[in-house]
Amino acid sequence: MSALRTLDPETPPVAIVWWPEEAAAVARLRAAGLPRLLLVAPGVAPPARVGRDEDWVRRPVDDDDVRARISALVERICEDGAAQVEVASGRICYRGRWAPLSDTEEALAWTLGEHFGDVVGLPALRAARGRTLSEGSVRVHLTRLRKRIAPIGLVVRVVRGHGYVLDDDHRVGRAAPT
Repeated sequence: MSALRTLDPETPPVAIVWWPEEAAAVARLRAAGLPRLLLVAPGVAPPARVGRDEDWVRRPVDDDDVRARISALVERICEDGAAQVEVASGRICYRGRWAPLSDTEEALAWTLGEHFGDVVGLPALRAARGRTLSEGSVRVHLTRLRKRIAPIGLVVRVVRGHGYVLDDDHRVGRAAPT
C-alpha cells in the first residue's frame, strides 16, 4: 500500500496511512513534515504521539468522515486562518489554506512573505535564506511558486524594474496567474 493517498484533489496533500501496517511510512512522513491522517485498525491502539499536523480515525470509516478529519487537520495546521502568510516546514499557509513547497520555493516564499504586499528586489530573492540563486533560477522558481499558491488565494506579481510582490489575489483586483 502506498502511504501517499488523498481522497480529494481539491484539498492540500495530506497523507492517508494505515496504522499500524504503515508505521514506517508514518515515521518518514513525520520527518518530512507532511501532514498525516492515520486510519487505525480495529482493536489496535492509536499512536501515543499525535502532533498538530497529524490525526487519526478508527477503521472502518466512510469517505465523508475522512474528508471532515482532513479538513479539520488542514485548519489546525494553518491555525486561525488569519490574513497573514506563514511559511515553514515545506508549506505556505494563508487564510486557513495551505500549499506544499519545494525547499527553494519555501526560501523565496519566506522572503516574499516577510514583506507581504511590498516589493522585494531581485538581489534579496537571489540570496533568499542564504541561497545563491541566479536570476534565471529565481524566475523559474517564482513561476512554479505562482502555480502552487494560486489555489490558496495568493499571487506573485512583477513590479518592473523593482522586484516582486507577494499579495492576496483579491487585493490586486484580478485572479491569480496560472
